[in-house]
Amino acid sequence: MEEPGCCLGDGAARRAFLGSLLGAVAAACAGPTAGGSARRERDLMAQAADVVAGSPTIDLHAHPGAFSRLSTGQLPVTALQDMQAARVDASFFSVVSDGPVIRREPGGIRNYREPRAGELYRSALGQAERVRGRAQEGRLKLLLEPGDVAAARRLRVSGALLALEGGDALEGMAARVGEFHALGVRSIQLMHYRINELGDIQTAPPHHSGLTQRGHDVLAEMNRLGIVVDGAHAAPGTLHGILAASRAPIIVSHTGPAALRPYARHLADDLIQAVAARDGVIGVWPLSRTGAGPLDQMLTDIEHVRRLVGIDHVGIGTDMDGLSRFTVMPTYRDFAPLPAALLARGYGEAELARLLGGNLMRVFEAAT
Repeated sequence: MEEPGCCLGDGAARRAFLGSLLGAVAAACAGPTAGGSARRERDLMAQAADVVAGSPTIDLHAHPGAFSRLSTGQLPVTALQDMQAARVDASFFSVVSDGPVIRREPGGIRNYREPRAGELYRSALGQAERVRGRAQEGRLKLLLEPGDVAAARRLRVSGALLALEGGDALEGMAARVGEFHALGVRSIQLMHYRINELGDIQTAPPHHSGLTQRGHDVLAEMNRLGIVVDGAHAAPGTLHGILAASRAPIIVSHTGPAALRPYARHLADDLIQAVAARDGVIGVWPLSRTGAGPLDQMLTDIEHVRRLVGIDHVGIGTDMDGLSRFTVMPTYRDFAPLPAALLARGYGEAELARLLGGNLMRVFEAAT
């Protein structure tokens, strides 16, 4: 069993990993540092390392499945080890509530059948228990309150903020919010790829025309218990309803600006502004329709949101193990160059600290 806080096994492997980042940073920073020296790139790496050492880095959206698989390449490392090596302190480990009834089809992921009574509830419980089992083994620390983030950093173990992706497991019952809260769930994304009892989704024609009464009831219980509200995948009318009903700021954990790239899962500028107006956070994701490549587009998406609503409303949601091949971050090793690349684009250290985790901590504290 790996020791909590270990990265890539022996020191030589870790040095090889860190050395490989230099080339990745050079590529990620190609625009701002064209013609620059290797010393400049190393300085950016060192500056970024200082920032991430002094403040938490939190991924707003990932999937537990990634954390038990072998990464590509020669080293038998898990995603948890990649995560630790990249200095990502914590992640939202998202249980896919509608997993049994969705599948990838031509044109995208679709809800292909109706669930059986209790099916999605039982599936979500099983996924949550697997994450809890990793925590009981000492490989993770479940984050139940904001102070647990600092505790996980002190222990040098990855933090897991257990989340539901889709409120489908609730089956419209607000009372189940408390049951999942007792298991450690601290964020619920109300919608995913199924139009459920709570509202409408971005990727299908609307049925409810907004947040339903059951959605209001679930949201009220989430606010009462201190659960972070996630508006990702919600149709515009439903997202507006979530913003109007929630007493706490929300996140939209993994999306991008539709103004730059029209896409069903992206948000128009007015929706990004509406989230920010309620002190929320937009998690920019590493979507790439052409597969793995440079960070340029992601950096441009981040900059768009920053200019539109300010640095206090930007975060990172990698959708690790969820974007399949359509990502420039297939592993957390590909996350590692991001902080230095942002510094190269002119971000200050305080801005970087807020973007990487400080903004999410503000929302987490407000929720609880």
